[in-house]
Amino acid sequence: MSYTKKRFLAAVLFTVIVVGSTTFLTTYLLSSSFSPSNTLTASAQVGSTFLAHLRNIESKNDSAVTREYADNATLTIRATTPDNISTAGTHSGVGNISEYWCAYILCDSDTAPFTIENVTYTMKATGRTAVVNATFYMNGSPICKFQSLVTVTASYVGSGSKWLISDESWNIRDVHGTLCAGSSSGRM
Repeated sequence: MSYTKKRFLAAVLFTVIVVGSTTFLTTYLLSSSFSPSNTLTASAQVGSTFLAHLRNIESKNDSAVTREYADNATLTIRATTPDNISTAGTHSGVGNISEYWCAYILCDSDTAPFTIENVTYTMKATGRTAVVNATFYMNGSPICKFQSLVTVTASYVGSGSKWLISDESWNIRDVHGTLCAGSSSGRM
């Protein structure tokens, strides 16, 4: 084989290796890199963020709950409990949302401890937005026995490298009535 043919084949082989490697690496890096617009990554992140939100509410961590909302977020509470355990209404802006959570659930020492159980949720992420639809039970402690079925729809928006709640609606329905400190409402 002549020197020219060897040089030509070496150049072709080198070009194929460089182009092939570049194509492979570009495809791999683009498909596996973090981006809230990557649907699989976004779904995993928002699901984890939503579950952390519920844990923060259950543990009554007011500052953590407040940080989970966008500045212009909206929280709507609808309650059909016989003793109106939570106040129904719409709260706009992170300050008003924080005030609601603190006044009625997270900071009020009169609020009985509760657990959040049997959480199921579905999610849809598109670009930098995502929606979570969840159902779970809030169960009161021995101090105040209650069980409420809760459905939540939470809309998230990607903000930098994290997801923030932009709109959240809670529908709370009493299941068995409430028994708190000797007084009873409903059936228990």
